[in-house]
Amino acid sequence: MKKNFKRILSAFIAAVIMLTATIPSFALSREEIWEMYWNEEYENGVILFPGSDNSEMNVSWYYTNETTPSVVLSDSAAFSEFDTFTGTCVAAPDGDYANKVTITGLEAGETYYYKCISGDFVSNIYSFSTDSDENTFSALYMTDIHVSHIKDEVLDDGELKRTAGIFNNTLNEAYLMHSPSILLSTGDQASDGLESEYKGLASSLLLKKIPVATTIGNHDRKGVAYKTFTNMPNEQDDAFVSSYVGENYWFTKGDVLFLVMDSNNASGIDHKRFIKEAVDENPDAKWKVMMAHHDLYSGRIPHRESENALLRMIWGPLADEFDIDLVLLGHSHYYTVTNVLYNGKTVQPYSANMVNPEGTVYMVSGSITRPRDDDEIGLNDEWIGYANVPDQQAIYNVLDFTEDSITVSSYYFGNDNAFNSYTITKTEEKEDSFKIPSIFDGFVRFVGTIYAWFNNIGVYNDLKEDGFEVDFFEMVF
Repeated sequence: MKKNFKRILSAFIAAVIMLTATIPSFALSREEIWEMYWNEEYENGVILFPGSDNSEMNVSWYYTNETTPSVVLSDSAAFSEFDTFTGTCVAAPDGDYANKVTITGLEAGETYYYKCISGDFVSNIYSFSTDSDENTFSALYMTDIHVSHIKDEVLDDGELKRTAGIFNNTLNEAYLMHSPSILLSTGDQASDGLESEYKGLASSLLLKKIPVATTIGNHDRKGVAYKTFTNMPNEQDDAFVSSYVGENYWFTKGDVLFLVMDSNNASGIDHKRFIKEAVDENPDAKWKVMMAHHDLYSGRIPHRESENALLRMIWGPLADEFDIDLVLLGHSHYYTVTNVLYNGKTVQPYSANMVNPEGTVYMVSGSITRPRDDDEIGLNDEWIGYANVPDQQAIYNVLDFTEDSITVSSYYFGNDNAFNSYTITKTEEKEDSFKIPSIFDGFVRFVGTIYAWFNNIGVYNDLKEDGFEVDFFEMVF
């Protein structure tokens, strides 16, 4: 009876959250509703991640004991008929166990209900829907969410709840206005890579309704919790250099291939091999969208330009070689969109409608909880087509995909009018731009791989000093 009551209460809270996002005069404030939902959902952190394609969905959650996890799935809220999917359980750094299950056999245009089970834990009932037209969908793009548990160098539960609440409110607004079917997050989901911060991220109701494709940011690498928190498809498992909190991975939605890369890892040899294998496995993908964390081209933060120059030498040639259409980035917290770039040069200026571009557009969005309100000196005018500095406002972006176009519209939180919008239209395939393999590019990738090994050794020592239990060979190699 007690469990049934909790599930009814949770369903009520979830409904009220959605209502209060649009009705400010509701009897309970948005903050009060968030407090209620936080208390109900924080501990187990149920969250959806993308499956390999539209027929799959990945689920992850925490539990106190080691058990065989399962997800019960039905197309009926009453669970009159259901399927059960089992998964794996791995030890998490804070003493919990992370449970990971993959749901398969999903059909287009359906609503599914599910609950997660580990030992005596049975989650509330959640639901998600699949796209009715697999080639026409909307995605939400955010970066540098920075859920933070540490303030003034000490753990602060209020800061954890506050920053997670900012993200939750932004996600709610974007979902109610645009109905995206996936969230794309390009790194620094957490500020210190703590399990508590990822639980805070997962406390949002909507991440139990739409999946989030996360990217490894430099702040996610401050701890080791990211690896057990996530449940990603098609992860690279044969890299020369460990990407110790997670690996490159790919997934498809309709005819879009998403390549999610760890730009903290300089191993260009591994990155090229991974992208080639993913592209070869998906020859019919019309669109290729890459996600990574570091801001490559804006030059907004001058003291980072030496690092960015190396990153451009690794990632630019890869985008050129594999005909990447759009690269989504983060890190600087400054909003910029490049011109169409190829071989490090502008081949078509940025405009509201870029038709059949023979190159790649790179975009960086602003942070959710740490937006910048000052314009630093730097800006690489030769590459940047549009730049914007918000006044302490969170930014989210909606990507509308059709068979022939990607339209990106950018919004400030609290404003339903896009401050910028552009479309990439593709009515014909890019011309075959064969390039003789560059000895220099190969040398850069080789040097990056050697550097990545030594960098991992340094990070290993830092984590050991911070009290983390990490294995040398697993981290470095």
